[in-house]
Amino acid sequence: MPATMLMKPLSRPVFLIGFMGCGKSSVGRFVARRLKAPFVDLDTCIEEHAGMSIAKLFATQGEDAFRCIETQVLAKSARQIAIIATGGGVVTREQNRAILKQASQAGAASVVYLRARPETLATRIRRQPGVRPLIDGQSTLNHAQTAARVQELLAARAPLYEECADSIIDTDNCSFDEIAGLILSTLN
Repeated sequence: MPATMLMKPLSRPVFLIGFMGCGKSSVGRFVARRLKAPFVDLDTCIEEHAGMSIAKLFATQGEDAFRCIETQVLAKSARQIAIIATGGGVVTREQNRAILKQASQAGAASVVYLRARPETLATRIRRQPGVRPLIDGQSTLNHAQTAARVQELLAARAPLYEECADSIIDTDNCSFDEIAGLILSTLN
């Protein structure tokens, strides 16, 4: 289904989950524009809540503090009718998985897993500027090191993404328009 097709208005939140670099934020903005719906990026909400960048939050307060804020922001966003791009690690916390699954099972939300191969993710991550705390640590890794770290993290997370998802969309070699069309087809 082309993303340009007319759609009925969004009636519930749509959570986009998946590993960093899979396209949650970029495609989420694209789908939201097509639906004339709000777009929420949980990472941006976390930064606003914390008053600092995610990298600085990780460096100064650690991952546990980040995950606590993430859970608060996720619970709040579940009440918004919007396209919501989650962080790549949102599923690592049991409480977050429960929020996503409960909303989905009650029919109050859709959860879409944007899946990509580790090589694709590593390439996308290295194309984006900045340091990714869970990938890079304190320095920027080269492509081979990034691919190895992605493979390691993805092995642990993939089953969790699948556990939460209503639908799975493979994003390798797909344009925004193609991915958006697939997302829109899951909402009908």
